[in-house]
Amino acid sequence: MSLTRFDTIADVYDETRRKLDEETLVGMDEMVTKHGCHSILEIGVGTGRVALPLMKKGYTVTGMDISIRMMERARVKGFRNLILADGRNVPFREKSFDAALMAHVFHLLDDPVAVMKEAAKVCRVGVFALVRKDGRWPGSFWREDASKENNYDEETKKLIEERRTRVRKIFEKYGFDPSKMSPNWRREEGVIEAYPPDDLKIVSDVLVTETVEERLARFSKGGYSFFSQMPNEMRKEMLKELRTFWQSAPAERFNQPRREIYQLAMWNSERLLSK
Repeated sequence: MSLTRFDTIADVYDETRRKLDEETLVGMDEMVTKHGCHSILEIGVGTGRVALPLMKKGYTVTGMDISIRMMERARVKGFRNLILADGRNVPFREKSFDAALMAHVFHLLDDPVAVMKEAAKVCRVGVFALVRKDGRWPGSFWREDASKENNYDEETKKLIEERRTRVRKIFEKYGFDPSKMSPNWRREEGVIEAYPPDDLKIVSDVLVTETVEERLARFSKGGYSFFSQMPNEMRKEMLKELRTFWQSAPAERFNQPRREIYQLAMWNSERLLSK
């Protein structure tokens, strides 16, 4: 079996992501309990980053993933109930679980709704998804609308456009698809907008402070799938460009806390299967 892109970043996955905070965990617990769910199938369980805290809350969780290496990391943490399988073909009987859960998985799927329908077949209640509502960096310069949204002055706009042009040239040089830089949260929100859930709850709203060096360290470790797909030389050029931009840009504009809003959505199994 060939390695998935997550097999290649399994060893650094946990250290390049923020731990599931207590506010998010409590919000998830409240909503899942509200719908009378106890047994959960987590599709895309990864290293158990979400499943293990839920198990400590008393839930019975079965983890499913296509990455052997990611699940090996979960097993090291004590997670035993794991199965290697693809979300497009869930290998369980009908209503084997109360619910299915996908945490930050939508942006990885070509057809998220098809996977939700497949999951609904094995769930008594419904399919839950933990998604980002918004994840804008104050210092984001890749998006075309960044300058307008942040009301930058002309000098800052010029700096942003110069850096954006340089990044485009790096993408063109290596023939790399720039759409892979599309924010994960935006793709996740797109699913919710296109297919409104039966229940939706904001489970946490926090400010995250991170230094330029901390950001660069996460990128350099290859902990993000779009960075891990880049050729080594391209990744080095991108890191150099990011460092140059963040270190030369006005600190008051770009070294601000990032607001992270997480929400839990739920689609009723019967509704998913009726369409």
